[in-house]
Order: sequence, then structure tokens, then C-alpha cells
Amino acid sequence: MSTPSEDPRLRFARTDPAARPDDPDLTATLPPADPTATLHLPPSEAAEGETRFGPGVPGATGTADDRATGIWTGTLTPDRTAEASARRPRPWWRRELRSLLVVVAVVVAVLVGLRSCAGSDPLHVLDASVTVPKVGRCAKTVVVTGVLKTDGHPGTVDYRWKRSDGTESEVLHQKVGRNVERSEVVLRWSFDGRGTMKATATLEVLSPNRVTASAGFTYDCS
Repeated sequence: MSTPSEDPRLRFARTDPAARPDDPDLTATLPPADPTATLHLPPSEAAEGETRFGPGVPGATGTADDRATGIWTGTLTPDRTAEASARRPRPWWRRELRSLLVVVAVVVAVLVGLRSCAGSDPLHVLDASVTVPKVGRCAKTVVVTGVLKTDGHPGTVDYRWKRSDGTESEVLHQKVGRNVERSEVVLRWSFDGRGTMKATATLEVLSPNRVTASAGFTYDCS
């Protein structure tokens, strides 16, 4: 007759902490754990809420933080119109500076052109006249004055004097300034000795155009 196997639970129940350590009956042997067993824990209180990991709780739509986040992540683009409207307007003179510079340049160009055109016109002698003052008896020198009438343009008048005794001066030059319309030239005719003579002084303009004028007087030293 075979002896029935001992129940492990009875053997574990006999374990006595006060027994000797070398007692073989003090060894507790547990059955191997079932790998298919599942341990179920009761639901905790933390599971009742909602826990998220990430960028955070989304804010209200349209707020400054939401807009800044969208621009930073690239989902939104900055409002250029709002930025432009927020800028301080430029002063009027800066806005009109280019136009003012164009107007000034045009005015300067016109003035320079007018001055160039005025300066390029040649001098023209309009008329000439010769006058002789009253000659005294036995006068030693008679001063003859010639008057040149010009058109106001600057330039040089080339002229010479001719006397009725057959002599003439070299070619002389009279400079005329701008807006000058009257210039005087002088001939000094000297006399010596006794006698009477009718004399004529002629002013001959050679350039820029030809004009002639003359005047006569009587020398008397009898």
C-alpha cells in the first residue's frame, strides 16, 4: 500500500521560525507562477482626469499667444497691412523730395539755357554819332566825341578815326558790357600855327558791323 503524497500547504504550515535553521522542514516551497496570469489593478483616482504630454493646452482661438505660435510654426503669415499701417507716416517734404528735386533741376536747366542763348547773341552797333564842342580862337586841341549805340549784348567794337587832312588812326577796340547801350570814344585833334581851316572828323565802325558818322568844325587862328 502506497503512502499518499504530502500536501505542500501542510508542509508550509509547519514552518516554525523558532526551529533550527538546519531543519529541512523549515524550507518553504511555493508553486511556480502561472505566466498566463494577469494582474488587474483597481482604477486609480488619477485616471478619472485627463493627462496630456506635448506643447500644452491649446489657448483660445484668435488670441495673441495663438497668433504668435502660428507665425512661429509657419501656419500663419504676418499681416503686412497691419504692420504698414502701424508705421509712422513720413514727413511731407520727404514724400515730395523727389518731385522738388526734379523741379529745381528743370528750373536750373532753363536758366542756364536762357543765359547761354543770351550770351551767344552777337553784339550789334545800331547807330553812331560824332559831336564837336565850340572851338575857341587859336585852340591847341579839339576834343571830338563819338557815341556808339549798341543792342545791349556784350562784345567788342572795332573802329578807327579819319581826319579830313588825310590822316587816320590805327584800328582801336572798345569793349561793351552786357546791357550797355551807349559807349563813348574820343579823338583829340591838335592844331598849331596861324590860319583858318575847315576840319571834319569821321568815326568809322569796322566790326561787328559797319557804321559811319562824322562831324565838322572850323579852326580859326588868324
